[in-house]
Order: sequence, then structure tokens, then C-alpha cells
Amino acid sequence: MNSLCACATQWRCFWVGIVLFLTGCQRSHSASTTYIQLRLEQVRDCMEKQQFTLAIQGLQQMQTYCPNNPQVLELLALSYAENKQIYLAAQTFEKTIHADTTGDFQENALRAAHTYEQVGDFYSASRCYRHYINHFPKDRWAWFALSDSESKLECHANALQAFLRGMDLIKTGLTVEQMVKLSQLCFAAGKIEEAIYWNLEALKIESENVNIYLQTLRMAHARKHATLIRKLIEALDSLDKNALEREKLDFLRAL
Repeated sequence: MNSLCACATQWRCFWVGIVLFLTGCQRSHSASTTYIQLRLEQVRDCMEKQQFTLAIQGLQQMQTYCPNNPQVLELLALSYAENKQIYLAAQTFEKTIHADTTGDFQENALRAAHTYEQVGDFYSASRCYRHYINHFPKDRWAWFALSDSESKLECHANALQAFLRGMDLIKTGLTVEQMVKLSQLCFAAGKIEEAIYWNLEALKIESENVNIYLQTLRMAHARKHATLIRKLIEALDSLDKNALEREKLDFLRAL
């Protein structure tokens, strides 16, 4: 009973605060900074207690008089995300970056992109990644994420370009995984010679990686590169046959 009373009191205090806030806004036609911060603290308290529906209701009311306040929008986006309203969260994160005039909230473009990806909206995700990169051009992981998003849209040239921009920011040598990824992007973009080159570079490091051999074989076959095909098959012949699955052996026989 005590907990129910406490909860009812909290709800009543919260909404009284919102009403006072809105009344103040109506009288002055502008939201007092002090009032805004006070209401936002109440919202944060709700969020800490995982009362996200209550937080959303309060923030939506605040939006009526403060529609372009980035702090309000950011907390609303976070509340939507926690409340599993993913698409609304993504849209609101994106609104935050356009409402921001100080530059303090531009990282929300990355949050928007990640959230759009959760609902499969890769077009919007790519748009937000590009906005983020305009402000943080040295974030190589954002370039790689943009590349993945463009790949899902089958914009292969854009995906390759974004990946290359991310590579330019890497100070150390590429990993085998990055070489293979670059090879796949080149192949999808129709740059078969470059694709083969990067797989061969990867094989210099992992000389017994069957999957890379087979990927390279497919690329060499597409290019009708008979000499390279023979060399790759000879290399595969020297490997442990147990590493080759029946399906892969059938592919070799077809070649």
C-alpha cells in the first residue's frame, strides 16, 4: 500500500511540475532555462527508475513549447529506445542533430544510424553516417559502418569508396579480415583484378586459409584467369584434404 501511495504521489508531482512548466511557458512565450533543466532532471529521475512511458509523456508535453530543444529530443530518443520504440528513437535522434546549434549533439547522428540499422532502414542509416562523418571525418569505424550500410543497399561503388576512406585512417597494416573485406568490396564493384590482389595479399599471411583460396578461385574463374586457377588448385592440393568440404571439392571439380 505504501509503495502504491508513493508511486501515485510521484506521478502527481511529476504532472504538477509539467503543468507548472507549461503554464510558465504560455505566460512568457519562451521556456526558462531554469524551468527546462528542472523538468529534465525529473525526466532523468524517471528514466533511472525505468519509468520510460512516464518520461516519454513528460517529454512530449515539453515538446509542445520547446519543439527544437536538443536536450529534450535526446532524452526522448533515449526513452523511445529503452521503450523498444526503435523507429521513433532513430527519427528523434536524427531530429536532435538538426535542432542543435552548438555542435554538442552531433554524435547523435551515429546513434541515429545505428538505430535505423536495427529496423533495416539502411538508406536512412547511410544518410546519418554521412552527416556524422561530416563532423567527425577521422572516425575510421564510422567510414567502415557507412561502407557496410551502402553494401546492404547494393551501392557497391559507394561502399568501396567509404571503406577506402576508412583504410586511409589506419596507421598500422591491414588485418587479414580487412584485406578479405576489401577484396569482396572490389569484386562487388566490378574491380576483379584488385579483388584478386587483396585476397593474394591475405594468403601471404594465412597461407592455409581454405575459404580465401576458394573465394579467389571464384574471382579468377570470373576473370577466366587459367594460370592463376591452376596455381590456386595446386596450393589447395598441398593442404590437408580434411579441410575441404565436399561442396568445395565439387566446386573445384567443376573448374
